[in-house]
Amino acid sequence: MQKIQDTVIICPPVIAQYAAAGALGQGPTFVKQKVRALAETRTMVQRQLSILEKAGLADVPAASGALYFLLRLRSRLTPLIYATRLIREHGVAVIPGDAFGLAKECHIRVAYGALQPATVAEGIGRLVAGVQALRD
Repeated sequence: MQKIQDTVIICPPVIAQYAAAGALGQGPTFVKQKVRALAETRTMVQRQLSILEKAGLADVPAASGALYFLLRLRSRLTPLIYATRLIREHGVAVIPGDAFGLAKECHIRVAYGALQPATVAEGIGRLVAGVQALRD
C-alpha cells in the first residue's frame, strides 16, 4: 500500500501537465533558465549534505539528473522512525527509503525540485541539524 500511495502522490496532476506543456511552448530560453536554477539548487543541497558525509553520518550519492538525493544514513533506526523523528523534532519532511524497497539499511529520500531556493536552504539546514542530532 505504501508503494501505491507514493506513486499516486508523485504523479503530476493534469493541470501541472498543462503548465509544463505551456512552459515548453515558451521555447528553450524559459526551460534553460529553469534547468539552470535547479542545477544551482542541487549544488547547494549537495554542498550541505556533504557535511553529513564528512562527519561519517551518511553516504550521499550524486544526483546529477534527479530532483532528489537518496541518502544512506549510518543509523540503527528504521527509515520510518528516522523520518518521523525528523518531522516531529526538526520540522523537515523526507520519505523513508523502505517506500522504495530499501529496507536493509536506513535510507531517506530528500526531494528539492518543487521548492524555491530559500525554502530549500531552510529545509536542508534543518535536515543537516536533525541528522547530526539523531546520531547513534
